[in-house]
Amino acid sequence: MITLPNGKPIDVDMLETAMEDSDLTNSYFLNLVTGEVAFFSDYLGLSDEDERLLEEIDGSDDYVAIERIPSHQAYQWMVDFVNDMVAPADENAAEKLAIALNGKGAFRRFKDTLHLLDEQWLPAWYQWRDERLKAAVEEWLKSVL
Repeated sequence: MITLPNGKPIDVDMLETAMEDSDLTNSYFLNLVTGEVAFFSDYLGLSDEDERLLEEIDGSDDYVAIERIPSHQAYQWMVDFVNDMVAPADENAAEKLAIALNGKGAFRRFKDTLHLLDEQWLPAWYQWRDERLKAAVEEWLKSVL
């Protein structure tokens, strides 16, 4: 469990969700006092309570906007997975994944290709990605706490 300096637990699951969310209509803020993550979406609209909270966030040092994992970094995780994990064990699977990573739509093609490959690679990918995500969360927290 990751905690704030005051001992309160941080909602790490929501923090990971926020850092992975590529939808720019969503925004997330970490409360540095409670460890809670506030979520807002343009799609959902804002309730009166949401508007009050946003005003509080805007005028407070108790909240920090949660930074997303940059797409180039998430892409590099996929490249590294193919090169470091898949290629040494299965040249054919590595070639298919490398092809999937070329051009626009690489993220979707990569995941689609993973589903078509030997069943070992999908859970291996999620474990690989989760390890990098946890490290990114810890690094980001160090920068804001």
